Amino acid sequence: MKTGVILISHGSKLSSGNDGLFQVADMLRAMNRWDIVDAAFLQLAEPGFPEVVKKIVESGINRLVVVPLLLFKGNHVYKDIPEMLEIEKKKHPQVEFIYSNNIGADERIALIAADRIHEVLTEKQYGNRDRIEQPQAIVDESFEIINKLVDLESMPELHRPIIQRAIHATGDTEYAYNLIFHPKAVDAGIRSIKSGKNIITDVNMVKAGITSGPVEKFGGKIVCKISDKSVIDEAKRQGKTRAIVAMQQSTDDMKGGIVVIGNAPTALFELIDLIKRGLAQPALVVGIPVGFVGAVEAKHALKDISIPYITNTNRKGGSAVAVSIVNAIIKLAKEY
Repeated sequence: MKTGVILISHGSKLSSGNDGLFQVADMLRAMNRWDIVDAAFLQLAEPGFPEVVKKIVESGINRLVVVPLLLFKGNHVYKDIPEMLEIEKKKHPQVEFIYSNNIGADERIALIAADRIHEVLTEKQYGNRDRIEQPQAIVDESFEIINKLVDLESMPELHRPIIQRAIHATGDTEYAYNLIFHPKAVDAGIRSIKSGKNIITDVNMVKAGITSGPVEKFGGKIVCKISDKSVIDEAKRQGKTRAIVAMQQSTDDMKGGIVVIGNAPTALFELIDLIKRGLAQPALVVGIPVGFVGAVEAKHALKDISIPYITNTNRKGGSAVAVSIVNAIIKLAKEY
């Protein structure tokens, strides 16, 4: 089934006021998830909604999702757009029309607003100030900025340094709200490190970023087998990713330890399967793979295991955030 998407907004007499809608449409096209993405205006600007519907339908789509890029619900959302949709449905009965929710009150909107506030205040306060070059001073000021943007005090005490470091590593304040902690996750990670257990990673980039000194001092080691010859050979034999085979060959190392997956959704899927089959027994899973294929699904599957975990709710992730989470737990292990 071919799916088209129309973003619809109010429209402005100023052409520059309409550019944003086209830019958002370009961003959605770049995701390559729908066959056609286009933009239309309710009034004051072109193209209009009927014109765009006609063009998309003529391209051969079977399903059309209409997304009102309007912040809050009003007459346009409740009355005008639904009435226009009914007219188009009668013109094109062969097409399934789907009307999505408008943007609405969303934490992500609040985060964008907070970023805009910070930008203007920073420019006003620091516009003419000399740049900071001392490493610790940069970190200290970064944390100060994060603390102003995010209400860390409202979050569990042991979660705060992890969230703070995740935001610091990525520049993304969304991690304050989309990181998911199993109730026993942080405690399990601290106890694992202090017990001298290993940390297993999916890729060498994650391994390289983890602060190994304290882990080794407690008696553990950082393990990544993705480049081992046995893993490479077995992956070729199985016709699977090296990340999958690396998990298979790391089960002995991960007993009671922490498994950190920052890149490969296939590694997380395999780990979950190994845990369910009783072949892997880590104390904590940090599952933050990044990507468009399998990342979200693997994170959802992680919630079905009985072992403590830390994950997030969307496609975002990667080595930097995975490393930041683990290093925060290592620091907590040194302090508690």
